[in-house]
Amino acid sequence: MNAAIAAFPEADIYYFLHADARPPRGFYQDIIDWTSAGFPVGCYRYVFDSKHPLLKINAFCTRFNVEPFRGGGDQSLYLTRAVFEELGGFCPQMLIMEDFDIVKRAQARFPFKIMPRSLTVSARKYQQNSYLRVQLANLIVYRMYRRGASQEALVSTYRKWLRS
Repeated sequence: MNAAIAAFPEADIYYFLHADARPPRGFYQDIIDWTSAGFPVGCYRYVFDSKHPLLKINAFCTRFNVEPFRGGGDQSLYLTRAVFEELGGFCPQMLIMEDFDIVKRAQARFPFKIMPRSLTVSARKYQQNSYLRVQLANLIVYRMYRRGASQEALVSTYRKWLRS
């Protein structure tokens, strides 16, 4: 993701979005408005493209600005160039959990906003692996990350639990 930034040297704001997520209409203006309001870094809540009741619970939790509910890549992430540069960008050694890392570093130094609208995330991973399996994989990898496990161990564990 750091390498992609080099392609946009004139950009004042960077927006990172997973390929399986769709931002809401007007997302660009949302980001402009919140950065102008003093929030140089933030993300969206999300909803899934599924009506599964357990996925609705996951989506509901993304409105809370507490770890581990905020900062995951499914919520997307915007940062001003100044914040991105001051943080030194994404940690290049990270293969997984890089989104949690940069959000944690950003929140320690800058006002962070979870925008009050939602983007839409594909439920494909849950449909292919089951809700329980994805939640367990996420919990295990998140706890390993918090305990300082190696990137290789995190990736290996995640792949062991889930099909793409």
